[in-house]
Amino acid sequence: MVSTFNTLYLDCLSDEVLLKIFQYITDLKDLFNLRLLSERIAAVAQDMSVAHTVICTRQYWLKTGMLKMYIEPILNKVHTLDLNYCYWINLEELTSLLRCTNLRSLHLMQVKIDEVSLCKMLSQLPHLTTLSISICDIEKFNQEVNGCKAVQECLSRIRKLSIHFWNHKNYTEDNFEQLVRFSSGSSFVDYFHSMEEIYVYGCANNVRCFPLYYFNPAVENVNSLKNIRVMSLYKSYDDASTILFYSLLRSVCKLGVQLSTLLQPTYDFNLEWKERDYLDTMDDMKTLVHLDISGSQQRIYNGIFNFSSAIYLQYLNLSGNNTVDSTSLLFLSRCCPQLVSINLHSCPSIFLRHASGYLGRDFNNDPLVKDLTGFQSLLVQCVKLVHLNISGYHIHLTDLNLPSFSCITSLLSLKPNLISLSLSHCCLYTVDKCPSSGLRNPKFSTRCSSCYLPVIDGSGSPKCTYKPTPDKFDIQRLIRATPEMEHFELHAAYHQSNFNHPSGLLRHPRNVSQCLAAVIVPNDDLRYVGVWNKLKTLRLTGLKGNKLADFFTAIAGGCVSLESLSISSTCSSKSLKLKRLPCFPKLKDLRLEHPYFPVDEEMLSSIAQCPKLERACIISNIENIDSFAIKQLLTNVPRLVNFQLFSHASERKCLNLMAYISEKISQSRPDLSVCICNLRTFDLELMITEYLPDIHIEEMTLLRSRVATSPRE
Repeated sequence: MVSTFNTLYLDCLSDEVLLKIFQYITDLKDLFNLRLLSERIAAVAQDMSVAHTVICTRQYWLKTGMLKMYIEPILNKVHTLDLNYCYWINLEELTSLLRCTNLRSLHLMQVKIDEVSLCKMLSQLPHLTTLSISICDIEKFNQEVNGCKAVQECLSRIRKLSIHFWNHKNYTEDNFEQLVRFSSGSSFVDYFHSMEEIYVYGCANNVRCFPLYYFNPAVENVNSLKNIRVMSLYKSYDDASTILFYSLLRSVCKLGVQLSTLLQPTYDFNLEWKERDYLDTMDDMKTLVHLDISGSQQRIYNGIFNFSSAIYLQYLNLSGNNTVDSTSLLFLSRCCPQLVSINLHSCPSIFLRHASGYLGRDFNNDPLVKDLTGFQSLLVQCVKLVHLNISGYHIHLTDLNLPSFSCITSLLSLKPNLISLSLSHCCLYTVDKCPSSGLRNPKFSTRCSSCYLPVIDGSGSPKCTYKPTPDKFDIQRLIRATPEMEHFELHAAYHQSNFNHPSGLLRHPRNVSQCLAAVIVPNDDLRYVGVWNKLKTLRLTGLKGNKLADFFTAIAGGCVSLESLSISSTCSSKSLKLKRLPCFPKLKDLRLEHPYFPVDEEMLSSIAQCPKLERACIISNIENIDSFAIKQLLTNVPRLVNFQLFSHASERKCLNLMAYISEKISQSRPDLSVCICNLRTFDLELMITEYLPDIHIEEMTLLRSRVATSPRE
């Protein structure tokens, strides 16, 4: 009846009016359904102005044959085809796209296509200028490029390239020469004659080291890179991506190119490859708009980066930098007033300054004084700042004799336009019961290395003894002051999780306890999160977790726009009152990590009631899981495309479940990926990478702070 009503209503409109309406429709499913209404409406929907862009990213409803059926009538009209992360699309369906010869933009990130088929496709696209690809064997790809003139010409026209090294093989010292030059003969990078933007993506689960002698220029004709304005490296945990990026960067530096975006240029500052041209490029920042130097220990001023010239800088990532203190933020606020997004995750000194004014890496001889003036100046001077990450740090502030701004939440209230915010639980308390004084001497070995609180563990391992009182928890003020909030994180300092290692899927015990401020968060105050009716992403870590039922009920009615929910809790009590999950109408991604989270019929059936849920990850220490309920969930909820369950259930039970799913369900649903494993399995990391596509590992399995991690939120 709905289709009939829509057809009758649309038939009353002229083709010109329909065309105007259809041009505002961007969702592929809506465009697909329009063609099913009538032949006339289908003909209008296939007009060039509507059909020139086909975006299939995260369109999990696309089954085998549907993409081919949609594109067949518009082969010569498609200019942009985005298949990024469509890992379930088979090679046969991809080869049918070879007739889209008018493509200007093609995106195949994490799509299963071999190097031979990829080069065959590129050889038939004479107008291509934007390309995104995933490469498994860079040597094979290089051979195919060198053997085909049409592919070389295609690469010479590419202006924007995104290249992802996918499950790349290991290289050793015996064959590093091949990797540097990407096999014998010319490298494919030598054909970059029109390149303006290059984005390099690596594997998220690799922590191999890279010898310094790997980083040699790999471009013979350096002048071919003279047009580059954007260079970005993301997840540099594998050899191939790191070598390619830094080889190109060294070549670009020789030309003195003015860059607008530079992400991750600071892998290693060893003088063997840091030369004058590199320093000159980093010193001239007047054209930079986006900069990511996370993980480095470079000083904000008197370092190799000349921030005083970065007057147009809009995005800055300084996460993990121990040298950034209050004085640094004060300097940035004056030099970079156009900042829109800044990441200060795990910067332990942003609310401190050196007593003698010394700013450097030597913290052993200069006491630290609490100071909020730099942070306050950043919020006041950078009026466009809407994305802020100050999570992962561990320090507690006393009253600074500034009644109006005696706590961090008071300062954040100055930014009512905040859209994305990530902060530690420590930020939400207004007073400090720490017995230490305002002047802290890091030489005291009896104090915590993070917060300088007294060590209570006889072994000398840092244990936080902070004793905040619930009445000083100040999240209500923050929520009332920021009605536009869309992405919010509470990221506890030193939170223990199964999958939050900085380098990916690695697990190792850390002799540190998380901040006690996290586990005593008053539930009554946390429920005010439900006031944010525009909130799309909510990630909370470190909560005690014994009152999750009340919390979920409170936010379900208010957070009507919530699309992603992640809770990582710690709880010493085995009694968990949470039996069912309330319905979130727009929830797509659900990640729940709790030691005693139930995996039974009642809980899984409540999860299935979320009408738009696509991905779920459950991490629990329980041994009893309901196999029948899991089978029912995967069978009866076809919209679910990714299900992850990590527990202490027996390995035999997990393997039997995986075998059943592979035999009964996966064959008819190629988009479905499932991983059910015992947390104590020796080769757990290998099993995860075998069962799950990279995109689900990065976004669901790994627990990361994601606010302001890239220029685009």
